Amino acid sequence: MKIILFALNASFSHTNLAVRCLKTYVEKQEENEFDIEIVEKHLKDRLDEVLFDLYDKKADVYAFSSYIFNIDQVIYFAKALKELLPQALFIFGGPEVSYDSQNFLKENPFVDFIIKDEGEEAFYELLKKIKKNKQSLNSLDKIIKGHKMESFEQAGIPYSIDDKFMGSIIYYESSRGCPYKCSYCMSSLTRGVRAKSIEDTLKDLYEFESFGDRVKVIKFVDRTFNFDIKRAKGILEGLLDEKYTKVYHLEIRAELIDQELFDVLAKFPKNKLQIETGIQSTNYQTLEAIDRPSDIKKALDNIKKLKEQDNINVHCDLIAGLPYDYMKTIEKGFNDIFYISHEVQLGFLKLLKGAKIRENAKDHEYKFSSYAPYEILSNTYLSYNELFELKRIAALTERFKNSVHFQNSLYKLIGLYNKGAFTFFRDLNTFANKHIASFSQHHAFMLLYDFAKKNIKDNVSQDDWHLLVDLIRSDYRVCQNREASAYFSKEG
Repeated sequence: MKIILFALNASFSHTNLAVRCLKTYVEKQEENEFDIEIVEKHLKDRLDEVLFDLYDKKADVYAFSSYIFNIDQVIYFAKALKELLPQALFIFGGPEVSYDSQNFLKENPFVDFIIKDEGEEAFYELLKKIKKNKQSLNSLDKIIKGHKMESFEQAGIPYSIDDKFMGSIIYYESSRGCPYKCSYCMSSLTRGVRAKSIEDTLKDLYEFESFGDRVKVIKFVDRTFNFDIKRAKGILEGLLDEKYTKVYHLEIRAELIDQELFDVLAKFPKNKLQIETGIQSTNYQTLEAIDRPSDIKKALDNIKKLKEQDNINVHCDLIAGLPYDYMKTIEKGFNDIFYISHEVQLGFLKLLKGAKIRENAKDHEYKFSSYAPYEILSNTYLSYNELFELKRIAALTERFKNSVHFQNSLYKLIGLYNKGAFTFFRDLNTFANKHIASFSQHHAFMLLYDFAKKNIKDNVSQDDWHLLVDLIRSDYRVCQNREASAYFSKEG
């Protein structure tokens, strides 16, 4: 029986972990008699090319990994394949079908089975039932609730040397579950955390060394890497060994970092470690409302200290659209984290199926898209106009703050503007009056220069103005590999 596991990734650099977990689990079973192949594409691939590739496999079973970012395209492929291969069976799994399965089946009657939650064991059992009951599949339940994989802690890595993955970023999980219950997050629906031991985690990570340059970055998908501080220290101390040569990306809870962990982190060579921390909001009322009580002062102090160590890239997340977060409190949160982190991501609340915040949407007058990714349109605290403005600010932040190309000139410019980082980007958005995606790098530098000439030149000393122009020209030279034109003049 031929089975295709289909993954449609957001970009070329991404790798789907879920389909590999399923394939590896099935192939490790003693009674495995299944021919399983992974087909992995990304959203920018041509639809007809992807469809033909799937059709050309002529599989007995097609299994689809579904998420908010790919569900529409995945349904398109599955529907078309059902027309072309009516005898094939179609299985859906993943978070996008796990929390509203009955309605999903009603809307998509061509789907034969849905596997909810963890799928390894349930997928294998379903394949066995399909093989055994080819003539009586109607007797099988169409919605199958998965259960925790008992062997997770000893599962190893679901990759092999022969694995054909797209980019150089690999996703790895050393734990499943999350100890926190944030109301907007699907991880809050899973109780408890299962974690691999320090020894097994380091053993897994060392296996990636045999992949050579094919793997450059290993991203832990653990929801909170440092939920167990002793375990986190042990893994990080192990990664200090020079035999671990990759870049490791971790998501942490900043307020949990203690001095011992700081001492370990300080030993890492530059650029070997990347740390992401979800602040989400610095408004205490908001954090209480989303079931995420935090010691924000300690978290911010720790992030600042981490950045000052100057050996680890620090990325901070905020979410716009949370309860009790007005424009003013979002501005404060933005300014709170702007200078203490290398990168700032201003994301937007998505009211996911099954999440507590979606169930209580009326309490805060949420209006949101009925289509994936179910992003907020407005609520009691933010109008649609304000959310649209925040999206433009988020794009400007990504383009200028999170890029290496504008670092020197940007910080000088914000300092001379002297109104705070958020207000700077807000006013820059008004000045630009269009999305930054339409700007080339050359025009992005022109935007900064033109804004400075209009808003700063006459309000600062000649020395400060000349220094700012010199920094813009210097950043331009490094970015564009050529001298800036006479347009970027000190005389203006």
